[in-house]
Amino acid sequence: MLRNCYESKMSIEAIILAAGKGERLGRIKPLLMIDGRPALERIIETINAAWIDQIIVVLGYQATAIKRAVDLRHCCVVYNAEYTTGMAGSLRAGIAALSAEADGFLIMLADMPFVEPATISAVITTAIAEPGIVMPVYRNRPGFPIYINSHYIDDLLPTLKGDIGARKFIASRSGDVTFVQVNDPGAIMDIDCEEDIAAAHSTARGERR
Repeated sequence: MLRNCYESKMSIEAIILAAGKGERLGRIKPLLMIDGRPALERIIETINAAWIDQIIVVLGYQATAIKRAVDLRHCCVVYNAEYTTGMAGSLRAGIAALSAEADGFLIMLADMPFVEPATISAVITTAIAEPGIVMPVYRNRPGFPIYINSHYIDDLLPTLKGDIGARKFIASRSGDVTFVQVNDPGAIMDIDCEEDIAAAHSTARGERR
């Protein structure tokens, strides 16, 4: 269950999608060094600060190297052998690893290491009050993490194809989506090229002052 900071009987878990090859960057995205530690490790620490019940990490490309470099002892690690086919397979693998008690789950991406703990907390707090789908918004742009209540899983799974992820399903349930305004540029920052790394560092640090 959610502990300490949330007076709720809801059980919320997190799925980190870290299986992709990251061809545009040409490097292993989860192992990019951000402030002296791997990006994936930073994301795990951020989620832990929000007192999530279970963190599921979906690996694929360079899984062995990632497991050697990142402390995953307190995570449920699953492997997506079909990681080259897109995000959908990884999300399906993550959903399959959810515990039976999970009332809902967060979707996080391994190439978005600048999401703030406050953003995750805001999404969770909203999910407790408004069970359904919750998305953070920064400057009119929806970002991550995305919260999805578990009662949507049966309808969500058939829509997961290729690299679309959950976006198509969410668009089809727009009336069920609650948007949360956040002051966090990290909620919309992904890393696809070398320039993104420098820009993300600069923007995230500058706008949070």
